[in-house]
Amino acid sequence: MTKPLQAQAGRRARWMITGAAAVLATALYGPAAWAQTATPAGQTAGTEQDDDDASTVDDIVVTAVGTNISGVKPVGSETVTLTREEILRTGVSNVADAVRTLPQVRNLGDFREGGTQGSYNSQQGNAINLRGLGAQATLTLVDGHRLVATGAASNFTEANQVPLAAVERIEVIADGASALYGSDAVAGVVNYVLRKDFEGVEASLRVTNQTGGTEYSPSFTTGKMWGDLAGLGGGNVLLAYEYTSRDAYLRSENPFLMQDLTRFGGPDNRLNGTGATVSGPANIYVQNADGSQNPTLPRAGAYTYYGLPSGTNVGLPASSLLLNRPNLTDSAFYTDYVGEQEKHQVSLFANQQFGDRVEGFLQASYSKRDTLSRSLNTVNQNVTLSPFLYDAAGNVTAQPNPYYINGVPGVAPGANLNVQYSAIKDFGSSNFDNYSETYSITAGVRVILPYDWKMDASYTFGRDEACNYCQTGLNFNPTALQYRINIGDINPLSSAPLSDAQLSNLLGDNIQSSGNGLDDIVVKFNGPLFDLPGGTVRAAFGGERNEAYNFNINGANRTALNEFEYDTTEATSKLKRTIWSAFGELYVPVIGPEMGVPMVQSLIVDVAVRHDDYSDVGTTTNPKVGVTMDVTDGFSLRGSWGTSFRAPSLPDVNLFAYSSSFGFPSSNSDPRVVNGFLNLPAAGLTLANVALVLGSNPDLKPEEATNWSFGGDFELGDFSFNATYYNISYTGRIASPDALGAYQAGLYPDYRGFDARIIPISNPASCSNADLGTADPVLQQYLGQTLLYGGIPNFCAVNVLIDQRNTNLAATRQDGIDASVFYDRRFGEVGVNASMAASWTMSNDQQVVEGQPFEDRLGFYNTPIEWRGRGSLGVNWREFSGNLFVNYTGGYTNNLAVNALGTTIAPQEVDAWVTADMTVAYATAFASPAAGFVRGVRASLTIQNLTDEDPPIVITSQGAFNGAYSHPYGRTFSAQLSASF
Repeated sequence: MTKPLQAQAGRRARWMITGAAAVLATALYGPAAWAQTATPAGQTAGTEQDDDDASTVDDIVVTAVGTNISGVKPVGSETVTLTREEILRTGVSNVADAVRTLPQVRNLGDFREGGTQGSYNSQQGNAINLRGLGAQATLTLVDGHRLVATGAASNFTEANQVPLAAVERIEVIADGASALYGSDAVAGVVNYVLRKDFEGVEASLRVTNQTGGTEYSPSFTTGKMWGDLAGLGGGNVLLAYEYTSRDAYLRSENPFLMQDLTRFGGPDNRLNGTGATVSGPANIYVQNADGSQNPTLPRAGAYTYYGLPSGTNVGLPASSLLLNRPNLTDSAFYTDYVGEQEKHQVSLFANQQFGDRVEGFLQASYSKRDTLSRSLNTVNQNVTLSPFLYDAAGNVTAQPNPYYINGVPGVAPGANLNVQYSAIKDFGSSNFDNYSETYSITAGVRVILPYDWKMDASYTFGRDEACNYCQTGLNFNPTALQYRINIGDINPLSSAPLSDAQLSNLLGDNIQSSGNGLDDIVVKFNGPLFDLPGGTVRAAFGGERNEAYNFNINGANRTALNEFEYDTTEATSKLKRTIWSAFGELYVPVIGPEMGVPMVQSLIVDVAVRHDDYSDVGTTTNPKVGVTMDVTDGFSLRGSWGTSFRAPSLPDVNLFAYSSSFGFPSSNSDPRVVNGFLNLPAAGLTLANVALVLGSNPDLKPEEATNWSFGGDFELGDFSFNATYYNISYTGRIASPDALGAYQAGLYPDYRGFDARIIPISNPASCSNADLGTADPVLQQYLGQTLLYGGIPNFCAVNVLIDQRNTNLAATRQDGIDASVFYDRRFGEVGVNASMAASWTMSNDQQVVEGQPFEDRLGFYNTPIEWRGRGSLGVNWREFSGNLFVNYTGGYTNNLAVNALGTTIAPQEVDAWVTADMTVAYATAFASPAAGFVRGVRASLTIQNLTDEDPPIVITSQGAFNGAYSHPYGRTFSAQLSASF
């Protein structure tokens, strides 16, 4: 089956980006143009210029994070900058990993942890999570411009938007900034700045090897600047391309990734109650009538297991069953931890002056990521084997089932057998072929107006198309399997693989794909207003119109006859949003150096405000005030206060993204079930049938936060110090309340404010399951909105409804201190640099429901930890350099700890994780080009996790380590060779 979202728009975008790049490169480069130049065509972004010179045009994008006014530095908030040289020293392979070296970032593991607020990240994307407040609370930009989101059931901004080869520096502000940038800038902003002043050609090859395999990544970068073009003025162009090919990392190659965790003192997750990972022949499981635990297989709970021998097992006597000897395998032998991946990335930047006062620019990026992952998500099925066959209409016949086994101990005569069937014997792993294709084109103009005012206008066109969960031809259909067993077409007890004809009735496609779009227009003006004794008062104001959409395509082979059915299409699921925004900023130098004020060289106040009006979730206004005071040349103080927000993403409010309803009880084995009804007298309800509603909620409102901080910067000789205290109050956070858990635990009513989410239902006697309009009006309201993934055929039996949809109910209060010290000095030909940076989260209190008490949630398995730090020591001599890094991730409490039986135990303390990385490099520039054209070479070797430290053992029901704060890769080698021409 072809991928459903290979739209013509994506092909047009690739042609536009690569075609434009090719034309520019062909037209502008000559043999002599590869030479390096020391004179850039324009000012580097984020630096100051003489605004009195009306003939000079600043860089067309103001990339310094934290201001809308050109020529001024951010006020009040600390901006952390990772220069290109600093990034190269770390030896990381992508921009996301470069940002993760900062202690303020708290999702340190692989793509599966923290990437999408806990949603399954099957397309294996990356996201940045500042402060541990969630990836959606961090805004990611390229040259100050917004990016299109990706994802289906949950949106996130892909952190690896541009190739590392194209990046000049990365700017990070770990402070609220919605007054400047709008939604998502709650924990902070990450901004990638491109290499606009690059001249020449650079080719590079990076090879990384670890336990799981090898990654190859060649890249090519070229740039040219010119002083005048056809009398119009100067300009420049940059083109960067990077290709990455990564091997799959099979989970069985690492003991931390196995199901069987007994070597670590954990449970054997190959078997848990009625769930098992089965290989070869099937298993039969029988519930113990007296509810006793299995003495041989403790993980089986109150069930006795019978393994089947190899063979067809037709007419097998019960005496041949293997008591408590189930056929098991470890899913790690068939499941990838990281899938095989191929990625293409292109970045293009070009700008051109048109006379003395106008400059236009084009910035474009394209990324295509294909990931092939092996998995066993759907191949181990529990089925029933009846003593009689069924007909095609689903009716029991009098014809005996030839595969049925009589006399199984504990099974009543004529009762169905519970069988664990494994399709591993039929086709092994079920492959997921997922992809994400993203492109963004920003075109803009900057104009110098009278009185030194400037206008910036830009339009961003971004599109993302992703197959988030795509199986082609290997989606195993359990409904069809049960149907084929019922009619006698399949023997579930045989160890022989199914024939191709039989598999054709069970296998098909499962498509869960999405599309996201962004059309963003920004116009802003900035310039001087008047002079004060302390300097010139400057201002900025402008507006933005942002239009976005999200759609989801869901379909699978799911009927008994294995027919493909669509739940949604692009036309039925597309949801659009329009945002109108207005903003303003005022920069006031209250005190300047010329005023001679004792103990104060300068005092600057910056005030910003932004109003956003959403077409679907309401309006919000967010101010910010920043103050910076220079006490001496080497000592300054700063502080800020402001509010920020995160609007619900489109999938959060799009019922076609994720919404579902389920009816309970689903099993009569629950002792609380009486005659098919759930009996919970502790909840004030008896004989209750429960309806559970999950997923998206169109009534969501923006999350809100108040941020304030103060800090200082101090320089003393070769040392520089800085420290910042921050405080965040984050309310109305979108989460799914565990109302069902509270209800089933008998904690209702008056538990954590969940009363409003546990709703009694009174269906009239005239209720008909054929017409939802005959049900209780409250039930109609909820089930009428529920469109995907499940339903309640017998809704007339429901007498309690539990609303567990996402809603604005949670709050977080967090504060902490960021501190760093830097040292840089030369001793003759030897340069020495050292640094130490730490982030201390002092408190992280969470409120589950508004009005309820806050609880300490600092330093637990799924919450921010207290400490994270990184130190470095670097030495360079002539063309050689070496850098050693030490990474510290503090300890925490495993509040999800289990023992070898998988039973919850008292919380366990987890040790800190300390690792070291090392990079050695040789770099030189040739006075005369070697071989006539090579002008420089850089070679480096990086060893991450130098001492091969295992992650701390953290036993939960899911694994032996915590992927949010560690990784299982072990020692990793990366070699890179670059040449400039």
